[in-house]
Formats: sequence, C-alpha cells, structure tokens
Amino acid sequence: ETAPLRARQSRVSQTFLVEQSRLAAQQSMFELVVLEDSAHLAPAEFGKPRVAAATDVILEKYANKVVPDVGLCIALFDILEVGESQLHQGSAHQHARIRFRLVIFRPFHGEILVGTILSCDQAGVRLSLGFFDEIYVPKELLIEDTSWSSEEELWVWNATDTDQLFFDLDNTARFRVAQVPLHSHTQIPSARRK
Repeated sequence: ETAPLRARQSRVSQTFLVEQSRLAAQQSMFELVVLEDSAHLAPAEFGKPRVAAATDVILEKYANKVVPDVGLCIALFDILEVGESQLHQGSAHQHARIRFRLVIFRPFHGEILVGTILSCDQAGVRLSLGFFDEIYVPKELLIEDTSWSSEEELWVWNATDTDQLFFDLDNTARFRVAQVPLHSHTQIPSARRK
C-alpha cells in the first residue's frame, strides 16, 4: 500500500522539482520551506502507514494557515523523515518528530502580481489571487490619475483626456506588493524551520 503512495509522491516531486529549478534563479511568491514539528498520532491512526498518518496530521495542522516568520502554507510538498515514535505516560498517542517541506506563499516587496478585482470602495481596491483573497490596495497606492466614480462605485483610471479605464469587478489587475503583513488567528506556534 505504501509503494503506490511513494510512486505518486515521486512523480509529483519530480514534476515540482523541475518547476522549482526553473524558478530557482528568480525570486518567487512561492517558497519551498523545510520544517520540523512533532506529531501526535491518535490510536485510530496506528493501522495506517506512518507516512500517510504523518501526512494527515501535518495537513490538518498547516493547510491554509500562517506559519510565523515564514508565510501562508499552501500545500504539503513531501515528508522528509518520520522519527521514531514514543509513548508518553498518561497518553495513548504516539509522538514522533517529522521533517517535511511546505509550499509557502510569501511574495517579496516590489513583486508584481496579477489578481482579480473583488470589490472597490472609496478607500481602495480588494483583490484575489484565487487561493488568497486578503489583498488590499489603498487609494494612495493606486496608479496616478485614478479617481472614484460615485455613479459606478468603482475606481477609474483617466489614462488620457478622452480614455477612462474602469476597475470593473472580476477583471484582472496587475499590482505591486508594498507590504507583506501575514497575520492570522490561525498561526502555527510550534514548528521549527530547518
């Protein structure tokens, strides 16, 4: 049962490593990060292969959560090592150290991204990357010659004296990253970066 899992992980890993090496020379909003954490495997998990049980624990703990000083976890890339399991007095859980790699979203200052306009208000524009909807561009950072249209309730870029381009909802827009304040009520406190 573990052989097909390893084969599937291997194919995914090889595909991702090719993509990773292509992007290695340039900065990217995604980063592959090695972390180590302890996993508490419940007795119900004892029948599963160790890697599968560790994967479930890591996904439950990290998926779509902010890892402090690292970024937003997008996906588990792979499990590098599952340490020896230990039993602690008074607990039926197995405790094991796990080394793993996560795909992290953390754009760099000045990076240009493409998002979809979700909403506009007089204070600015809210954008989405599809997997992340918490991007806000305040009016002070909008392109020059942009004004608020009360009639349309949208921002308008006055490109020339005769041409106006509206920031219509669901349209794509390029934007430059000015800050990366990744705050969340679902932060992960115990992981250590390796």
